[in-house]
Amino acid sequence: MSPSPRRDTAPGRAYNDLRNLTRRQGRDAAEYFSLYALEGFVARLAVSRYADHLVLKGGVLLAAFSARRPTRDIDLAASGFPNEITEAEECVRSIAALDFEDGLDFDASSVRGEEIRDESDYHGVRVHVVARLATARIPFHVDLNFGDPSWPAPMRTGLPRLLGGEIDVLAYPVTMVLAEKIIIALERGTANTRWRDFVDIASLATGTDLSGDVMMQSLTAVADHRQVGLAPLATMLDGMVDGAQRKWEVWRRKQRLEPATPEDFQVLLDACSDFADPALRQEVAGLRWSSTSRRWV
Repeated sequence: MSPSPRRDTAPGRAYNDLRNLTRRQGRDAAEYFSLYALEGFVARLAVSRYADHLVLKGGVLLAAFSARRPTRDIDLAASGFPNEITEAEECVRSIAALDFEDGLDFDASSVRGEEIRDESDYHGVRVHVVARLATARIPFHVDLNFGDPSWPAPMRTGLPRLLGGEIDVLAYPVTMVLAEKIIIALERGTANTRWRDFVDIASLATGTDLSGDVMMQSLTAVADHRQVGLAPLATMLDGMVDGAQRKWEVWRRKQRLEPATPEDFQVLLDACSDFADPALRQEVAGLRWSSTSRRWV
């Protein structure tokens, strides 16, 4: 086993601090190296010429709502430049080239874009990048999605970093994060294998108080954009657990989420439905979601 990098350099300090953090929290070092690299890219984005053209959403943003989880990609809503591979590559390359004292080195020669084809949810470009932190090689990708609506409008949000400090970045409001995940769950139905979306819905509902009116408007904006009819999750996902339970258990174990998530997938689905279904039925006008009582009041 090779020795840890020395602490007398920025890469070595960050590497060792992350290793120590993973030991204290019982997490995998590769997971935290990835999160650190993603945070480093977002920090560069926030001070780049693209800061007002790229809106953070998806898994990395969850840390702003005290719901951080493992992820290996950055999800951005893009505007202000063409939806083309060469433009996306130039955007990512330009951001990655910015110099920060965080020990990260983004390999410009590794930047490679492709049209997003594996999921019908997005229209845009996926850009692959490799970062390095001391001896750690960290591959990840940046998804640039064009044409996505946002209601309410994106807002400046403080994103906490693993090793301290905060990034001020333009980001989706929490109701839009939830609305996208809920509408995708409706769209995909019982064949859905995006387990992380169900975890995120339940996690955000546990830690966030929300306006019912705003939640309904966010759901309507996303549903209209995707041309998906609003219906209760409990109805649309009835029977899903029969084919999903074993796959859920495997994914949950692989992600090391046993302490934070229920073993029974139906329990997770019920938590999502308890939050989403009254809003999907348009029954929460004038109400607020209480994260403590876990109901609309």
